[in-house]
Amino acid sequence: MSTRISTAQIHYQSLSALQFRQAEIQKYQQQIATGVRLSRAADDPSGMTQAKQLEQALARLDQYQRNNAQLSDRLQQQEGALGDAGDVLQRARELAIQANSGALSDSDRHTIALELRSLREHLLQIANREDGHGRRLFAGTQDGVQPFVDAGGSVSYVGNDGQNYVDVADDSTVADTDPGSRVFMRIPTGDGISRTRASAANAGTGRIESAQVTDPITWNGATLQLRFTSPTSYEVVDGNGNPLTPPVSGAWTSGQAVNAQGATFVISGSPATGDTFVLEKSPSQDVFTTLKTLADALDAPVASDPDRARLANAMRAGLEDIVNAHNHLQDIRARTGVQLAGLADVADVSSASNVTLNEMLSKVRDTDLADAISRLQYNMTALEAAQRMMARLQGSSLFDKL
Repeated sequence: MSTRISTAQIHYQSLSALQFRQAEIQKYQQQIATGVRLSRAADDPSGMTQAKQLEQALARLDQYQRNNAQLSDRLQQQEGALGDAGDVLQRARELAIQANSGALSDSDRHTIALELRSLREHLLQIANREDGHGRRLFAGTQDGVQPFVDAGGSVSYVGNDGQNYVDVADDSTVADTDPGSRVFMRIPTGDGISRTRASAANAGTGRIESAQVTDPITWNGATLQLRFTSPTSYEVVDGNGNPLTPPVSGAWTSGQAVNAQGATFVISGSPATGDTFVLEKSPSQDVFTTLKTLADALDAPVASDPDRARLANAMRAGLEDIVNAHNHLQDIRARTGVQLAGLADVADVSSASNVTLNEMLSKVRDTDLADAISRLQYNMTALEAAQRMMARLQGSSLFDKL
């Protein structure tokens, strides 16, 4: 049995071979021109799947890197703002020390008070600072609003206590800038454990030299009042004015240490009968009130020894609160620095991952020029051979055999 191949079949096979070679040539020319080997899933289904997965990973990594850059910028601005605020409080501390001199006149103290109020305004501007993109640094998650408002000398916070968290890697989330309530509003006064103040009704010249908790367990946060029953005798009562159990009272001389329920008072000068000094658990106070209270105390006239004692007690309390506020801001600034260092580490890892993923994607998707050029030349040679064969077939007939 013999197999016959018709002339039409020969022409069809030759034409198919030509079309195949032309398609291959076009494919390799495109790969060489674009540098991309995989343009269709049909070229390599498994390779295309792997390439898509790598592209998705790179897109996710790119978003993380943008998040990192934006968050780093905001945290750097927070660190700068906290540094500026620290400089303001350092200047306020210097002024408080200067104002505590007995040689100053009312006019001198008023000049210092004016500068303190100017520092307060500067601090308010820092607290309302933007990040350059219309977002406030210290407004919590409501960063589109001005967080601090000064109404009648009292500053209120209209942001919230929330904090944005930003994904900077698959397994890493970093907090955005701190809310202003934490930074500027809720600052412990006194020494951070307790605060001592002189009653505004005191008529003598008693001054607080020191007052502190010496035994926190015995004290347990209780409010204690050192009350003078005469210029030379005292008693210690609780926050409601009731005697302690057992009672604490006795004779008193200037500079004497008075111990009661884990706390120690040291008062100097000459208190009047009924004068009271209070030790209480350290309350929180906003830094704007601290500066205003200090400025107001300096503006009050000093015409007598009791006035001087009042001023000395106010200066002592104000200076203590300023130092505490400064330390509070520096603690937050240090934590911000730690966050920035962590973001820099994440950025380094992300950059290395980016390089690795791009190399993997290149191996899967990009054109191997040497291989593509070799295959192009092969197919061009095969196409020329097929064209010559086609020409010979088209020109042949039975008359060639005669």
